[in-house]
Amino acid sequence: MGKEEEKPVLGYQKSEYSYQTNPQLHQMHHPAYIEPSPGYPSMQQPYQYYEYNYPARPLPYVSPDVDRGLSFSRVMLCLMVFLFLFVMIISMFTMMVFMTIKPTFYLESFDVRSFDLSGNGTTLKANWETKVSVKNTNTRSSVVVNHVETSLVYRYVALDVSYVDHIEIQKNSNVQILDAFSFPSSKLTFNRDSVVKEMDKDRQRGQIMFDLKLEVQLMVKSNVFHKSEKMRLFCERITLDFKNTTSNIPTWNGNKRECVSGL
Repeated sequence: MGKEEEKPVLGYQKSEYSYQTNPQLHQMHHPAYIEPSPGYPSMQQPYQYYEYNYPARPLPYVSPDVDRGLSFSRVMLCLMVFLFLFVMIISMFTMMVFMTIKPTFYLESFDVRSFDLSGNGTTLKANWETKVSVKNTNTRSSVVVNHVETSLVYRYVALDVSYVDHIEIQKNSNVQILDAFSFPSSKLTFNRDSVVKEMDKDRQRGQIMFDLKLEVQLMVKSNVFHKSEKMRLFCERITLDFKNTTSNIPTWNGNKRECVSGL
C-alpha cells in the first residue's frame, strides 16, 4: 500500500511552536506575585501594621472628697466646742449653787446643872446642858440638818448621847442646837467606876475637861438642786474649873470655840 495520508484532527491546530511562558507577561497578569528582576532592587512591599504593646497608662489620680472631709472636721470641732462650753457652764452653775461653805458649828455654852461626886469619889450624879450654834454662810442655798447625834465624851469614853432631827437653816443665818446629858446614862453602857475615879482625881487637881462629838447629816438645798453631806465634828477641850477642892459644881471657863472636822 502506499503511504497513508495523515488527516488533520478536528479541534485545535497544533502549533508549530512550543508554548513558552513569558515571565513579564505572567507578571502583568498576576500583579500580586511580582518577582524581582535580576539586577534591580525589589519593589517596596506594602506597609504592614503590627500591634505594639505600649505600657498601660496609670489610672487618673482621684483626689479625696475634700469638701466632705472638711465638713466632717467642722462638725466635730463645733461639737467639741459645744461640749466644752456646756461643761463649763454646768460647772460654773454648780459652783455658784453648790460651792458652798459647809455650815460651821460653834460651842456657845456649856452649863453644869448638877454635879454630885460623893462616897469618897465612888458615886457620881450629874447633868449638863450644851448649846451649839450652827451658822449657814451661804447666800444662795439653805441648809437642812436632817439629823444630829451629839455625844458627851470624857477621856475617849462617851458618857451620854443626845439626838436632834430636822433643823432648817435659811440663807446666811444661824440656829442653835440644845442638848442635855446625864450621868449615869440610860442610853450607853460603859465602866462607870473607872470614869468616876478619874473624875475625882480631876476634881482634886481643880480642872476637868470634856469633848463633844457631833455626827451630822445635812442637805444643801436650792431651787434647782439638792446635795447631801455628812460631817463628823469635835468640840474639844471643854474646860470646867472647880473653885476649890471641896466644890462639887465646876463652872465652864467660857472659852467658845469652833467644832473642827475629824475622822
